[in-house]
Amino acid sequence: MYRLSRTVFIIFIGFFLLLNSGCAPGYMQDRGNDALDVLELGLTVNKDSKPQLGFYFDFFSLFPLGYAKVEGTAFGLGNRQAGKLDYLNNSWGVVVWGSEEKGIGIFDPRNPHQARPDQADLEEWPQYNVGLPRLIIEDNPPPDLHFFECNRGIHLGWIGFYMNVRPLDIIDFILGWTTIDMLGDDESRWD
Repeated sequence: MYRLSRTVFIIFIGFFLLLNSGCAPGYMQDRGNDALDVLELGLTVNKDSKPQLGFYFDFFSLFPLGYAKVEGTAFGLGNRQAGKLDYLNNSWGVVVWGSEEKGIGIFDPRNPHQARPDQADLEEWPQYNVGLPRLIIEDNPPPDLHFFECNRGIHLGWIGFYMNVRPLDIIDFILGWTTIDMLGDDESRWD
């Protein structure tokens, strides 16, 4: 009888720990989203035959450099989506002063990578100020998580590529397996 009660107790504790360890609904989806947040990468093409130009780099929203006026289609990864995605990059920067309006895929204002918490009612990609002096002087900063990104995009004529690396999201991905949501970007928190 002792062995049976001990076995039932161990099964109960194991079941309780399993439910609270992150194997609950949404846990694996959040881990997948954290993995997708680490890197955005792909090719860009025009939606029409008119050539477009983009040569824009942004280092942590503090040092923007270049110009981009590109609206097209992306093939790759971006904003937790993969495949054929809408692509927008209307940005400019002169190292210490700039403006960004960028987006890949479908815009979700609840995603802290895409919009600030005070922008929950937005329906399209917002435009932000970038560059250290401009961020100090004017009031329209990007979401906090943009300060931990290195964006790159080149588009010449009809084709190009984009890449965005988010080093802090690597740590968030690793910690997420322990149920710690360091960046507060797990979708299960948005509901």
